[in-house]
Amino acid sequence: MSIYDVATSDQELPEVEQERAWREVSDIGVAAARVEWAGAAREMLLVAARKYQSLVQLKDLAAGVQELTGIRTKQLPKLWIGGTLAEVYAENLRRGEPMLPALCVNPDESVFDGYAAIVGAATGETPADPNAHASHERLAAYRYFEASNLPADGGSAMIPGKLGAARARARKAAIAERPIKACPKCNLQTPASGICDTCD
Repeated sequence: MSIYDVATSDQELPEVEQERAWREVSDIGVAAARVEWAGAAREMLLVAARKYQSLVQLKDLAAGVQELTGIRTKQLPKLWIGGTLAEVYAENLRRGEPMLPALCVNPDESVFDGYAAIVGAATGETPADPNAHASHERLAAYRYFEASNLPADGGSAMIPGKLGAARARARKAAIAERPIKACPKCNLQTPASGICDTCD
């Protein structure tokens, strides 16, 4: 069948890939786009909240909200996703829910840039360790939304695996870089007291 043939009732029409009618942020405005993106982000984060220890990568969330809403931008996600996640958190506060944006992480599983600022703006207190704060918020979300695979004891707040491993490596490196105190007479390492067991 050529493209010029007329399909009869016993012939199937070939599926034609329709190009998506995208809306540009520059056409509808940043505020309108942010509201729609926040709704889509909430839905994506709710899916993660319903599965214990599930996380959403920042890049996946950015691509997903654009796909779900049909609104796209040429800006890098790090320039606009923080405002979208702040809207999601504001909605969480209005509903009395845990902080869903805590489920959004960078590729190394650390919280996204701006996490601490969003918490600080909403609560008046900026967390000293944003990743530790996020781990508690994630656990609260898993419990609140009754995540599948949630342990019978309710689970525990945990730093994600990749980030935990990176922190452990950093601690080991810091310990390895500490200067070793040695006895000036025999050059053996001295104990924590600083008094050489061999010479003194």
